[in-house]
Amino acid sequence: MTDGTPSFYNHSVNYPQENYRLIRDAYRSLGRKKFQEAILLLENALSSGAGDIYVLLLLSVGYLHADQFGKLARCITKMKEKDRSYLPLIQLEAFLKLKSAASRDEALGVYIDLAARYPADPHLHRARGLVGDADDFSTFQKAARLQDFVSVPRPPQGMKKAGRKKVDAGIPDRRGVASRHGSIRRRPLFTVMIISAALALGVAGAWFLARGVFLDGAQARRHGTRPDFGSVDLVSLSGTEYDLVKNVPAGRVAVHYRSVRDVTSDFDRARRLIKSGKYNEAVFILNGLYNSNVNFVVKEKVDFLIKFVTDIDDRDFDPVPYSKVAESKFRYRGYAVRWQGTIGRIRERTNSRIILLKVEAPGGGESGEADVFTDRNPVGMDKNSRVVIEGVIVDFPGKEQRVYVAARSMRLLK
Repeated sequence: MTDGTPSFYNHSVNYPQENYRLIRDAYRSLGRKKFQEAILLLENALSSGAGDIYVLLLLSVGYLHADQFGKLARCITKMKEKDRSYLPLIQLEAFLKLKSAASRDEALGVYIDLAARYPADPHLHRARGLVGDADDFSTFQKAARLQDFVSVPRPPQGMKKAGRKKVDAGIPDRRGVASRHGSIRRRPLFTVMIISAALALGVAGAWFLARGVFLDGAQARRHGTRPDFGSVDLVSLSGTEYDLVKNVPAGRVAVHYRSVRDVTSDFDRARRLIKSGKYNEAVFILNGLYNSNVNFVVKEKVDFLIKFVTDIDDRDFDPVPYSKVAESKFRYRGYAVRWQGTIGRIRERTNSRIILLKVEAPGGGESGEADVFTDRNPVGMDKNSRVVIEGVIVDFPGKEQRVYVAARSMRLLK
């Protein structure tokens, strides 16, 4: 375990021109909105020793567009350690505050202050004008684009002429430990092969995860094995760079927190519940946090914990009434349920089925409908069959926000 402080290492940069090519290609990928490709290129450059603040700026842009907010926060922290007065960094932080501001006056105040502190920067003055002229701030805030508020220059020519020097390398992971790959020279072809393989694995992994969670949730599982809670221990709110609670009116969020103490108390309580096996209680709290006025870094950590619980095989299934779920759906993502009802229709998929379940209310009668994903086909199961399903709620998509459940087991009722 670490104390949460990022650790970096130093080594020699032997091939600045090759790193410059990676950085230049990453800059082009960002311009083409190929954000994951840019991230892979830049992380490869970092592992080769290119630890310039400009590389961290490009990585921050990639992480922001890829919704990797935890890595973004750590990247910003490292940039501050290098140069707090770096103007693109100042512009980026102002943009993040704009995106999380509760009102136009709050966002305008940020830019008025920065424009006074950096009177020679045209981008801050332009941003101040854009915010000040916004009649409908909510619409303006949602539509605000990074390129209109942050200046991301082209790769400096001096980077490819840099001599042998000591630099910081590596972006810390969630444990604050920087990855170390040595200073092996990467040939262009080898680099392309590595990036292509990583992209292919990423796509395959995403497909496999989606298929596993949404379609094949009821395949054979290893029940009784204790989950590895090491990653839960590493997810903490300590050392978070930004204020945990945003100043948002209570009516704009499903759950409203008044203090940081309340946020950290609920977050830590949810972690304890996970480790004690009370998963449904934990996700009920975590979903409240996710749909509250906490900041984006907290939401990313909360989302990680919800997904961690969702993927646990050995769950206790709660016969919670459908009507209770329907009253506050936002609380129940990752919740394990046991419902019985009647099959309305069956849609066949490759190696799986999507079943419309008309869930029964306690005491009889229909209380609502849910789509159930399963690969099981009990003998005699067809339309109008009564069944009991055990599964995990994975989403509430679409305008109807119908409950989607990944079935873990299903049996026919006589």
